[in-house]
Amino acid sequence: MPVRKPPHNDDQLELFSAIFTDVAGKDIRDTMELPFLNPSNRTRFKPIHYVSSSGVEVTVSGGEPYGIANIFDYDLIVWLLSQIRHGLNRDEHVSRKIRFTRHAFLKDVRRNCGGRDYKNFAAAVARLKNTTITTSIRAKGKQTAMFSWLDYAKFFEDPRGRLQEVEVLIPEWLFEAVCNDTLVLSINRDYFLLTKGLERWLYRLVRKSAGTQANGWRWKLRTLYERSGTTKEFKYFTQSIRKIAACGRLLDYQIQLVEERGETVLIGKKVTARQPNGHANSSRLATKSKSLHVGTTAFEKAKKVARGHDIYALYERWKQYNSGRESAIDDNEAAFVGFCKTHAAKNPVSFR
Repeated sequence: MPVRKPPHNDDQLELFSAIFTDVAGKDIRDTMELPFLNPSNRTRFKPIHYVSSSGVEVTVSGGEPYGIANIFDYDLIVWLLSQIRHGLNRDEHVSRKIRFTRHAFLKDVRRNCGGRDYKNFAAAVARLKNTTITTSIRAKGKQTAMFSWLDYAKFFEDPRGRLQEVEVLIPEWLFEAVCNDTLVLSINRDYFLLTKGLERWLYRLVRKSAGTQANGWRWKLRTLYERSGTTKEFKYFTQSIRKIAACGRLLDYQIQLVEERGETVLIGKKVTARQPNGHANSSRLATKSKSLHVGTTAFEKAKKVARGHDIYALYERWKQYNSGRESAIDDNEAAFVGFCKTHAAKNPVSFR
């Protein structure tokens, strides 16, 4: 019987466990200078539509009840991309199907881990899944790509009904980008501490365009306005930008507003700070943090011997307990699994 060929990537996707801690934040160049997100944390249903002078188009939509994903929701995408990129750098198997604990994510993006934060996390996942992007970026000819930030999401609860782990599938558009190191940029770790949406949006734009160029980059305020995707009126947008620029610094970039040829222009330039004693201190810290690293296999073993427990929280406790005595451990993975097994024996979880 004649049958058609299966579609591309028809094979069952293998699962990638996001277990790395304190990894460098990674973002996709294509999404950093154009309006792919709602720059405010206010619920938004009005679509974003942008057309560049070169003809590149971006349309972002998201209907009720969730609306369009905002720039704070996007922390999850940044974190997932960072996990994948770190796995690639370590020559480990990666996949766009990813499982992780909500505790690991919230801790790494430097948020609290209370009940309200878990509720906000679930809402962010819903908006990311609900948002549809149509764009001609990275499309050949007149082609366009259409995708959501998440293709699907599945939640796993512990025996007490509390959210424990999450499984998501990111779109191929993102996965292809993060697997290409020329399309990925590192971002400042303190990015996650920025509390204003426009600050986050502006940092990503400056990071992408100014980079490490000695002369930085210049933008007209009208250009910034058009690329922001904001619903604010232009005069209120410029007031917000002036407040940000008045600080003179946006993380690792110097920013200032100047008048050029009758127009107000924002200048962004990388700040280069010398480290005391060369790079010796940072090198020692990096070596120390790596000395307690365990791989994916150890986490999978730990999940079996400590079923029902937050393995990633136990990993942090294990690292803290062994801080300063790394040289005394012959096998990190065996020591970590043993630690989890002992903890589970002392603190049994009922599965009734």
